[in-house]
Amino acid sequence: MKCHLNYELCVQKVPIFNHLDKETMQLIFNRIMHRTFAKKEHIYLAGDIIDSLYVVHKGRVRIYKLNENGEEQLIRILSHGDYTGEISLFNPSLHNTSYAEVIEDAEICIIQREDIYQLMHTYPSISITFIETFAKRLSESETQTTNISLLDSRSKLMMYIENYREGNMLNLSLTKKHIASYLSMQPETLNRTFNKLEEEQIIKKINHKTYRILQENLNKLI
Repeated sequence: MKCHLNYELCVQKVPIFNHLDKETMQLIFNRIMHRTFAKKEHIYLAGDIIDSLYVVHKGRVRIYKLNENGEEQLIRILSHGDYTGEISLFNPSLHNTSYAEVIEDAEICIIQREDIYQLMHTYPSISITFIETFAKRLSESETQTTNISLLDSRSKLMMYIENYREGNMLNLSLTKKHIASYLSMQPETLNRTFNKLEEEQIIKKINHKTYRILQENLNKLI
């Protein structure tokens, strides 16, 4: 069905579009389709051929892959203004290799490949922003892969805390199960590592989602 959301909310927060003027964003808005997904539904599965860009308007979506043993590897969490589907979008014959699962009831704006292509021909700046986004995500993916393969559990968790801390506080926006998947750990290992950092007085637990960070720069301790 057609998207009836305010286009500023559905388009303006998206990095590949937010530099355009309002008239252009209105044109993009007119081409958007809108769907709602319930928690635990999948937007797409591995093996699907994707022909659209999916933009999160409300809710959260997790992107993950399965390794050869069937274990999940969390790639990223999407929230308002984030998008997925861009890689397969530019290679119509490429089968998707990841899963997109809704973890909070979501409203998704969908822009089809033909419309994206036309917009890129008309507004070359969109193409440049896509390339910049690809480069950033590739760098993040390479860093994550390196950390997973080279760092021990303690170092991986400390790096995660350092990256997501807010001042001297860490507020967990993900479940520990999802954090463990992102760091390629078993949940039991993650819990033991959190406990170890508490014993070392590096962090102090406030509640099940909040920790106080007792060290200024955790990277120096890795």
